[in-house]
Amino acid sequence: MAGYRFLEGVRVIEVAQLGPASLGGYLADMGAEVIKVEGRDGDPLRHSGTPAAGTPEGVSLLHLRWNRGKQSLGLDLQHPEDAELFRRLVAQADVVIEGMRAGYLDSLGLGYEPLSALNPRLVYCSLSGLGRDGPYHRLGSHGPSFDAFGALSGLNPSALSPEERRQTDWAPVGMHAMGLNAALGVLAALWQAQRSGQGALIEVTGAESAAHWLPEGVNTVLNAGLLHPRPGFTNSRGKMARWPRLCRYDTADGRGLFFQALAPKFWERFCQAVARPDLLEKYAAGGDTAQADEEVHDLLRELFRTRRRDEWIALFLQHGVPGGPANDLQDLAQDPHFLARGNLYESEHPGIGRLRLTGTPVKTPGQDFAPAPAPALGEHSFDVLQRIGLDVAECERLRASGAVLPPQAS
Repeated sequence: MAGYRFLEGVRVIEVAQLGPASLGGYLADMGAEVIKVEGRDGDPLRHSGTPAAGTPEGVSLLHLRWNRGKQSLGLDLQHPEDAELFRRLVAQADVVIEGMRAGYLDSLGLGYEPLSALNPRLVYCSLSGLGRDGPYHRLGSHGPSFDAFGALSGLNPSALSPEERRQTDWAPVGMHAMGLNAALGVLAALWQAQRSGQGALIEVTGAESAAHWLPEGVNTVLNAGLLHPRPGFTNSRGKMARWPRLCRYDTADGRGLFFQALAPKFWERFCQAVARPDLLEKYAAGGDTAQADEEVHDLLRELFRTRRRDEWIALFLQHGVPGGPANDLQDLAQDPHFLARGNLYESEHPGIGRLRLTGTPVKTPGQDFAPAPAPALGEHSFDVLQRIGLDVAECERLRASGAVLPPQAS
């Protein structure tokens, strides 16, 4: 069972590991039937990273997130009989995801051209690190290399205190953006296929997802001769002018608050609400704001330490001042806004117990988000194969040969 019902009736065949498995995860969240084809060793995502759920050798949170709602089918695609079963599945499918090194399915005779000959309306998405061509396409790649290629720093330092900047891990972008970009491409191609009967080959890479992430990014270099500093946007020390009005502060209870009164009208509202005309006066002279910025930052740092965070948020709400919590993970798990908007769901996971997990940022009235747990390796093989016409005896014969992995029929 997938999450929502928007893509009910859409069948997806996924051959993907690690980050590219997120594409099938997003489609499953929206209601698609996603059949995850796994070899004997399964997706390494199952046991990637730490922490492990249930036991020290248990599955990963990434597996629980990106493989939830899918069905697992054990096939060895290098085995001719299993490859033929894969073709029979594809003939009834809407989407195939190749989430290995680009060209993996081509090397098995299961690439876009032969599969689209079987199923002309097929949408085939190749999701990889570096793509199907280009001078680097033969290089191996992993998540950190995507951001290295894309010239990205994964953090927004404005939202962090100096101590948090020292302690916070690097936040990957390309690894997480690739599945979202691919989902957009797949859904657009599905719309075309539904109208015209003609499928498409969609290609998305983690490296290019990182490179395209920032709106300015490399465009600033490509167009350097036509670009100019915006007057008044920075001060003489190279910082954004009036940066203390868009900054994180500590409150009286030691919690983080992100203040966002950058626009003049919001700054005026704030200064009036706290009866501090002296803060307004600091910027009255105009011009270069470097000294004023430093002074205002010191004054605001003292001011925000005079009240608890919930008191400041109440003041922001009352007076229409932009701002909000600067949460750490402990804060976020208890944040009343996060909880009130249905960002968590509970699910019973065999061998682990009942887990509270993050759902999806996509919200829709009238539908509860309640995906099935991420599957055990090969858990649905018998069900899937019987749906394409194999009887129980054929499934048992394949199981005995070692070609199909689940140890039990449903």
